[in-house]
Amino acid sequence: MDKSLTSLVVTSSTKVREILDSFKALDSDLLLLDQNSVIAQPHLELLTDYPRSASVALVSTQKNGDTLVRQNRIASASSSSHKVTIGNRNFAGAIRISQRQRDEVIKALEGAANSELSGNAIDLVLVALTRARVQVDAAELWAAPYARSSDDLVREKVKSELANLNMGKLRLKMANRANDGFYSVFFLRKFSKLLTWLAVRVNATPNQVTLISFAIGLYSAFCFTKGTFSQTLLGAALLQLSIIVDCVDGELARYTRKFSKLGAWLDAVTDRVKEYMVFLGLAIGAEKSGQDLWIPALVMMLIQTFRHLSDYNFARSIKQRAEEQFLAPIDFSAHFDGIFPSEREPKGRLRYWLGKIIQFPIGERWLVISASAVIGGASFTFTVMPILAFISALVVFRGRTIGTLKMQKERSRGILISAQQDSLFVRLSFLKRFDWIEPSFLRVIEFAFLLWIFIRNEQINMVSFIIFFAIVFHHYDNLYRSLQNEKKPIWLSSLGLFIEGRLLVLAIAAFSGWGLDYFAWYFSTLFLVISSAQWVLSHRANKVG
Repeated sequence: MDKSLTSLVVTSSTKVREILDSFKALDSDLLLLDQNSVIAQPHLELLTDYPRSASVALVSTQKNGDTLVRQNRIASASSSSHKVTIGNRNFAGAIRISQRQRDEVIKALEGAANSELSGNAIDLVLVALTRARVQVDAAELWAAPYARSSDDLVREKVKSELANLNMGKLRLKMANRANDGFYSVFFLRKFSKLLTWLAVRVNATPNQVTLISFAIGLYSAFCFTKGTFSQTLLGAALLQLSIIVDCVDGELARYTRKFSKLGAWLDAVTDRVKEYMVFLGLAIGAEKSGQDLWIPALVMMLIQTFRHLSDYNFARSIKQRAEEQFLAPIDFSAHFDGIFPSEREPKGRLRYWLGKIIQFPIGERWLVISASAVIGGASFTFTVMPILAFISALVVFRGRTIGTLKMQKERSRGILISAQQDSLFVRLSFLKRFDWIEPSFLRVIEFAFLLWIFIRNEQINMVSFIIFFAIVFHHYDNLYRSLQNEKKPIWLSSLGLFIEGRLLVLAIAAFSGWGLDYFAWYFSTLFLVISSAQWVLSHRANKVG
């Protein structure tokens, strides 16, 4: 448990003023627990042991519940004096109030303490915070029973059920991602749970597991370079092992509560490197049998880059726009919250999982790569993959276009898009609600021109693939930094020559007949080594500071 946390049991006689005075007297966060709540210890640890930058409340999924959650944040809550227009969760009676929001919290609770409205104090606190638009994150309670009831028999029954639970297994189950892809949920994570248990036993860290998965993935790519059936089969099996181990790092982070920006960045970039190194390995292996598949390998890498960038940017854009709904405070004395219901009815189970599959997430992609390589070799992989990616893109982008047209004609806030432009001349977004697609289209222009240059000069080979890969990694690096509200230092971007400089230099080199090996070494060293080292070292320095 966080040592900087103080807890307070809220009874039926507790007043909001008492809670406010307790909070004001503390330097630490305040944990409020309803005396009528029975909650498993691993669920309470979601409030006490996870790193938090804002207040957080424990909730459980419930149709027409007493609490509304949007974008993993409490949008509205209820008490005996307040009702939600529409609810999708029930409040479990546990909330952690953050000192990082001290002034906002005190102002909100002062208003609630001065009102004459009746209700349980912990409910009134949650209502006061959410209506004052103080950020309260939602921690989801699942995988074990809980109770919030004044009935002694109900509470005793749940206590008995919890006493018979294996809390270690519960923590392991909670470490799983319930919203992952179909293949990951129903196959990969069945195996990853066993490895996560082993990782816990040997005190492995999430970053160590990420690096193990990375090493397995790279060896898988190496096996594909051999071009033989036996090595292709081994490479396919290792690729599946790599993604199983890759599931472990996230599970281990959630189990041990060891989260970091470095870990998130490392997990993301190593996934991209592994996938594209497999494309490289398949192309090298095919070349040994007389097949020239460099163009299909490059095209597949570029298709996935377009999808990845647009996926991340669309998701963040949606989140930012949804958060704008939290800007206007709601009168604490109003009975109803006034929030217009916009929540969709939950999809049926079959439709939900079909929707997951059609998105062609990493689990399904790597399964197709492994299976197609074994069945028909690299040429079959580079035939099947673009077709499935195209079908997925049609469905996904149709839905995103419809959703975007419903948005306000405003640009995304912050540096999300501008930090990814990587251009001497294009510094600001030139679209509004469709700005999330801009980085992807800029990459299409850049890569299409480079591809034309290399094809025109008959320089499509392993060297040109490495140049493309280094530039792709550079754009992923810009994306991941922007998602954490950071920009690449100007000296790094300048050494990368920006889009215009790279195109000019590479065009001159290709049309002049110069060897591209030096450019492959330069961009690989700059983008893969120096840029990565700068990011890691800067975050270590910030952590120490």
